[in-house]
Amino acid sequence: MKLSIVIEAPITDVYECLSKASMREKWFPNVTSIRYSNLADEGQPHASFQLMAKEEKEHVTLIGRNKEVSKPTLFTFELESQTYIMTFSYYLQQQGESTIVEQVFETTYHRPIMNVIDKLFKSSTKQTGEFVLSSLKEFCEAKVKP
Repeated sequence: MKLSIVIEAPITDVYECLSKASMREKWFPNVTSIRYSNLADEGQPHASFQLMAKEEKEHVTLIGRNKEVSKPTLFTFELESQTYIMTFSYYLQQQGESTIVEQVFETTYHRPIMNVIDKLFKSSTKQTGEFVLSSLKEFCEAKVKP
């Protein structure tokens, strides 16, 4: 699922909101904390982290990994549970004082039948991607307002 949006903030600010755990846990929906195995590696490819989130009445822990990292134009990470792997890729491009953000969001289920079901009901995947991207936009734009 590919979506794009314009964020009224400089590319370096948007990149920081994506790549720093302390920022991502403030805007990423349902997240209560993100802890890297080694905080010094948080902006590096292949760095691992634990993400704690609240899903309905339960607290869940997901294993996360940075994948591709190219400051300030690309940040990709994945989240894995017992059921799925979600991959979020963010491609950033400066446009004047704004940033164009293209998000590529994919969920791959460990059980093949779930991948078939997911393809049939892409609307839920699209809603998740839209919600995450709009949360990033709101957070970044609020952060840069005087």
